[in-house]
Amino acid sequence: MKRTSIVQALHAETLIISSVLQIGDSERISARTRALAVQRQYELFFGPEGEQTFPIFTKPIPRWSSPPPVASQQTLHESPVISVRSIRVLGISSSAVVHIGSTSIAEGEARIKHIRQLAGPMPSAADI
Repeated sequence: MKRTSIVQALHAETLIISSVLQIGDSERISARTRALAVQRQYELFFGPEGEQTFPIFTKPIPRWSSPPPVASQQTLHESPVISVRSIRVLGISSSAVVHIGSTSIAEGEARIKHIRQLAGPMPSAADI
């Protein structure tokens, strides 16, 4: 698995919220994000919010079951170098991975609960 990664130019604008930019080999990449976002039309706060557990954060994530291998696999890398001329990344977020190199295990998980609390429609003059 050991190879040399050469990158001539890399321009990354934004990497946020548990995102990974990896140049070179790695054994394991685990990127995890858990986010609770509340959007309100009016600024009202009710004390310690966000303390309750939402099911989206506790449910197990389904895993792919891989079929048993039909034939054995052998890989021969003719060059021990991974060469990249140029990469431009506008943005990665929420457990995304940009990886130049080899890895054995790459896992990514993003769980986001977005709550919008908006006021109802304004009453018209006919309703009053």
